[in-house]
Amino acid sequence: MRYRAVIDRGYHWNAAADTIRASLQQAKVDPKEIRGVCMSALAPACILIDRDLHPLQNAHIWMDRRATAECAWLRREIGEDRIFQVSGNLLDPFYGTPKVMWERNNRPGLYQRAYKFLAATGYACLKLTGKATIDYSNACVFAVAFDIANRRWDEEMIEAIGLDPAKFPTPYPCDEVVGEVTREAAARTGLAPGTPVVAGTVDANAGWVAAGAVEAGDTQLLMGTSGVMGVVQDTPTFARGLINYAHAANSRRMHTTASALASCGGLIRYFRDQFGQLEKSAEAMSGISAYEILSAEARHVPPGSNGLIVLPYFMGERTPIWDPHARGVIFGLSLDHGRGHLVRALMEGAGYALRHNFEIMQASGLKMNLPLVLSEGGACNPLWRQIIADILNVECVHAASSKGAPVGDAVVAGVGVGVFKDYNVVKDWVQLGPRVIPNPENHTRYLKLYAVFRGLYPALRDLYVGLAEAQ
Repeated sequence: MRYRAVIDRGYHWNAAADTIRASLQQAKVDPKEIRGVCMSALAPACILIDRDLHPLQNAHIWMDRRATAECAWLRREIGEDRIFQVSGNLLDPFYGTPKVMWERNNRPGLYQRAYKFLAATGYACLKLTGKATIDYSNACVFAVAFDIANRRWDEEMIEAIGLDPAKFPTPYPCDEVVGEVTREAAARTGLAPGTPVVAGTVDANAGWVAAGAVEAGDTQLLMGTSGVMGVVQDTPTFARGLINYAHAANSRRMHTTASALASCGGLIRYFRDQFGQLEKSAEAMSGISAYEILSAEARHVPPGSNGLIVLPYFMGERTPIWDPHARGVIFGLSLDHGRGHLVRALMEGAGYALRHNFEIMQASGLKMNLPLVLSEGGACNPLWRQIIADILNVECVHAASSKGAPVGDAVVAGVGVGVFKDYNVVKDWVQLGPRVIPNPENHTRYLKLYAVFRGLYPALRDLYVGLAEAQ
């Protein structure tokens, strides 16, 4: 009961319900005019609910890497090749199924009480409709036992890893109606009872839809707390080492192959929060963003930050190294470096990590429509956009008009309930800013530093493990 009290006080559902109510009030929309609802959220997550549809624990979010022992068991007893053949994904504590295994191994009482395992989006849908479901995209990032090609749970795999197939929710296409808003949910959110609710999707998926990535080859980079670069595809080609899951647009047949940095925009937020107290005070007095002040310092630093290189693995790393033990490194620091050097090096470190992923995407033969569309968070920073263009050596463009995942959710809901004929409707809404052209001189300099960047992680990999064991 302790776990239920913690969850029900408001973390996930109250945030969603309060946002819905506030949006209705601000928009002055009659709830009866709303034709459908779609939710998206961080992914993967792992939430256990009981038969009364109450949560039993705090969710494991994507950044939670506690299931390392479970992944070691899967690697040894099942094998990564078999897991990849089924799920189209590799093995890492990032994914949802190892998180479920951790609950079984460490809190068996909660596991036994669990009726279903839900993703964050699925929990919100549960609170709206009273039905336990999961959309195709979230099911894919539960991974391990989700058959990505056939869009179903592989019960043989589930039983092989010692879990109960009955506890996994039924998967649905992202835009399929899975229920209606209950009277209880209507009273809490302000929505009209009976409003159709579609299955939903992963937050990055919704963000890509909002910025127009709905056709095969569309390539976008979301520069939020993490940095997620995705390529939409209509063939079952799953790049090993990257993340593969159903795309929100036409989720019955379309996929997204994505790279995912654990830390991107979160790097600059970390620096602001820990070392930018003066900038935050200046923001409060002047109205000028602390980020803008820090960026102004970084603009005075030459490309390459005078030899300062950052490994951006502050919270471990996902693609392509898949190492929960990895941590951030500031390499080459000297007495000649100042704050601006470090801010720029953090931006460049994310750029180098993106290049590592981009090279894998290119080598896998994925069709990639360029220019690369940048949106959200760090993409609002002109300096960072130029850094990305210079390091990747590709033209970039900012989707400045994109309002992010909520707009993508609206499109998915609209298609699901028949308001929109198809997903191409969003193409008329997206306005792209001027193209960012890579600077050849800067690119040449970055290539030399990138070679050093690539050498750092292999040199430190064993030391990361030693550091984890020493704590």
